[in-house]
Amino acid sequence: MDISVEVYVAKTLKLLEYEREAEIQETSSLQEHVSAKELQQRGVCLLKLRVSSQRTGLYGRTVLTLEPYWPGNELPAHNFTPGDIAGLSLSKGECGSDTIASGIVTRVSQSAVSVAFEESYDGLNIDDSAQYKLVKLANDVTYRRLKKTLQKLATYRSGCSQHLIDVLFGQTDLGPAYSVARDGDTAQELVFFNPHLDASQREAVGFALRQREVGVIHGPPGTGKTTTIVEVIRQAVKQKLKILACAPSNIAVDNLLERLAGQKVKVIRLGHPARLLASIQRYSLDAILAGSDESKLVADVRKDMDKTLSSLKKARDGGARQRLREEMRALRKELRQREDAATRDLLKRADVVMATLTGASDEGPLKQLEEDHFDIVIVDECSQAMEAACWQAMLHAPRCILAGDHNQLPPTIISNKAAKEGLAVTLMERVLKLYKDKVMRMLTVQYRMNDRIMQWSSDQLYDGKLVAHESVAKHLLRDLTGVSETEDTAIPLLLIDTAGCHQRELQLPDEVSKGNEGEADLVTAHVDRLISVGVSPQDIAVIAPYNLQVELLRLRLSQKYPKLEIKSVDGFQGREKEAVVISFVRSNEKGEVGFLALERRINVAITRARRHLAVICDSETVSHNKFLKSLVEYLSEHGDVRSAEQYIQEGVLSTDCQRPERLRNLESSQRNKQTSSRSKSDKTTKKNHKNAQQTPQDMRQTTNMTARAALTEEQPSGREVELQQSLVEFHSDSSRTEHAFPASLNSHDRYLVHEIAERLGLVHLSRGEGIERHIVVSKPHKMPCLASSVNNHDASSVKSVSLTSVTCLTPSSDDSNDSGDENVAPPRAERATNAKKKPKSAKKPKNKALDREMDDDFDAVIAAAMKENVSCAFTKCPASTATLGQNCPFCARRFCLRHHIPEVHGCGDKAKARARALISRDGVLYPGSGVPSKKPNARTRAHLQQKLEKKLTGMEEQRRHKKKEK
Repeated sequence: MDISVEVYVAKTLKLLEYEREAEIQETSSLQEHVSAKELQQRGVCLLKLRVSSQRTGLYGRTVLTLEPYWPGNELPAHNFTPGDIAGLSLSKGECGSDTIASGIVTRVSQSAVSVAFEESYDGLNIDDSAQYKLVKLANDVTYRRLKKTLQKLATYRSGCSQHLIDVLFGQTDLGPAYSVARDGDTAQELVFFNPHLDASQREAVGFALRQREVGVIHGPPGTGKTTTIVEVIRQAVKQKLKILACAPSNIAVDNLLERLAGQKVKVIRLGHPARLLASIQRYSLDAILAGSDESKLVADVRKDMDKTLSSLKKARDGGARQRLREEMRALRKELRQREDAATRDLLKRADVVMATLTGASDEGPLKQLEEDHFDIVIVDECSQAMEAACWQAMLHAPRCILAGDHNQLPPTIISNKAAKEGLAVTLMERVLKLYKDKVMRMLTVQYRMNDRIMQWSSDQLYDGKLVAHESVAKHLLRDLTGVSETEDTAIPLLLIDTAGCHQRELQLPDEVSKGNEGEADLVTAHVDRLISVGVSPQDIAVIAPYNLQVELLRLRLSQKYPKLEIKSVDGFQGREKEAVVISFVRSNEKGEVGFLALERRINVAITRARRHLAVICDSETVSHNKFLKSLVEYLSEHGDVRSAEQYIQEGVLSTDCQRPERLRNLESSQRNKQTSSRSKSDKTTKKNHKNAQQTPQDMRQTTNMTARAALTEEQPSGREVELQQSLVEFHSDSSRTEHAFPASLNSHDRYLVHEIAERLGLVHLSRGEGIERHIVVSKPHKMPCLASSVNNHDASSVKSVSLTSVTCLTPSSDDSNDSGDENVAPPRAERATNAKKKPKSAKKPKNKALDREMDDDFDAVIAAAMKENVSCAFTKCPASTATLGQNCPFCARRFCLRHHIPEVHGCGDKAKARARALISRDGVLYPGSGVPSKKPNARTRAHLQQKLEKKLTGMEEQRRHKKKEK
């Protein structure tokens, strides 16, 4: 759909204003209503910093390097990136806490952040011993540059880019294609510099060079898009064309420059050297200026500026400070003139100039060149940039080549209103809608992923056109050096399904990010398994779509594996790892998936993996979205599927100490809000506590009745009834000894089959590998029998019964109940017959309620025991103890953290008896609860006091000695 330039500019300026207002509102709201400590936890503030160094950067900017105030510490997790606007101020508690200055972040490392300040901040009195804080501010510089570019676009009339503008806005048709050679030369075939290009890459290179106005290279994940662009650049340089190559981020530009380095191409990288990778800093404008003929004069001027700045910091007299400021202005003017002249000469001689889209604006070094200096503009990762940002570079040349993938992450837009009204639509998307395949060539051979990892993305988003290169089509983790072959390293796809396993997402306020501790534990378990068999932590990526989940994962894994990368989806754009573990987080009864519904985000997460992809999710929740449902179905069909239940049985549980303090506080506030709505229940609980004289047997009967009532309310699903009917029919058919279920069952259905077969006393095994893996159920030689823990009618034992201990198989026909073994109960089918044979004098069981449950419904007993094992045993307490709980040492029941104290849930008498027994055993009455006091006796205290006084006296003498030396 074509649109006039005037309409586009007016609309985009309005949307940019929405975006700017949203950014300012978000930033100011945080700073006004949130404490500095909370801002640091959210990643937009750094506290307790000190100035470690100060120097003069390009164009006379003052660059401060800030480090943690206490030496040896690393910066906390934060969201500062090069190019962000940051405000510097004194930390809380220092006088004058207002913002001292604002600058641009130029470099970020684990232990330091560098900020470049404008010339107006030369005279700042920076105290090296003071504590500072750095706060992320709304990026007014970017907005100002975008606004200026759009205004220039609206008034652009007769420049070199006029025809390109008309074509991209549909005002003029596409022109005829060029021959491969430059205008005026005879047509000739391309001789490729890279002989390993595949057919689709060769076609894309030739097509891009032939296009008169615009060419689009569509590069899906792993298809060698950067390799193709490098070939385009080398071919264009061979044709003596001047090229401006840009990308929206510094890392994307540096990645392209790394590929060009050493290819006999004269390249200059715009931008401060501190922003660049160390390996390519020699290509920066600063580094090349340092080696030019005027470098010595420029260096002398900079030295004079540094000396003058140092003197300005020390000067106290007003007249001296004014003189030094005037000297700084004169030196800066001289420095700018010399650098401008040297910059202009260097840029003219370069074949390729590389910069970010912001760095390509007219406010940067490119203002030194003529308007028609460049022949082609190449915009890499065009689908990640706003269209307005692309025009900062596009107005420098009559031709453009756009490269990217519009099925991966879009540009980040804060304002939902601006995004919905079109600000999120990229130039690449709009051009493809306007001209479709007339201007586009797609790369179809991918060199990253195992073909099974690739195929789902190919089918869903790329019309099934992607083909895995033979070098990667079948590679697995087991093929890596030092990696053992296991069930994890021999498969490319794994789905760990938490459906039906009570691994719900955390119930937090809407404005807080989402988290899921159960999935975090499962991720930890799988990463541990991979590393234990030889996979390097550097080859594994852990991805989560929510920042809170990233925080939970880092708490569990970062200290154990420092080189393991744990990031959000955005942090892995353009990256790849041998193994990728993804936590989808969302698990709720409403089926809400949030921004997991964004297809681009899921595509990026899935396609980061080379040899192994593990997805951990609740299939029932995510299947409410059609796109995610197709992923779950694909993983179930082509990968290995496991239920989270088997990990839970292995003890993969989270502990409260692993959870961030902020998360615990949020959950505590949520519980306080719910307390008022449960006031009646709490009163009943207190009443029951006062009546704690009831016997443990009575309490067990109450618990069993509660569990039975819960089972009555919870009706089985239709699928569970269908599977149960199938297994019951097989169980009752004496002619059949084995029943095989199809491999198409999903993970939840497999879990149900295992559970129902266990209840019926059937042998259930998984057979086959990969997509052929299925469940086979067979009949045992002897019918199942109830374990002694149930037969003895001890409720505490019933509570601890698991599915694997409920049924047992007798080893031979000789070991029958006639042997007098009281630890083995008869099968359910024989129970009624045996009951008739019992003499009337047989002793009745003590627990009648439990006995009635067993006689009425054996399956209900097992289900009740299972439910009891994951819920608090305190009367009418609804809390779950699946992840957090504690067993009482006296009654062996499991309680939540609120009721686990013996005096609270009714075991106070036993606790007192134990304390008395301890006192009787030791023969000493200790204060408190009978635990011996660890405080030192009077003699020891006196000795320690003497040592302390001696040490204090020595320290005082040292201080006096230092004062005398001064």
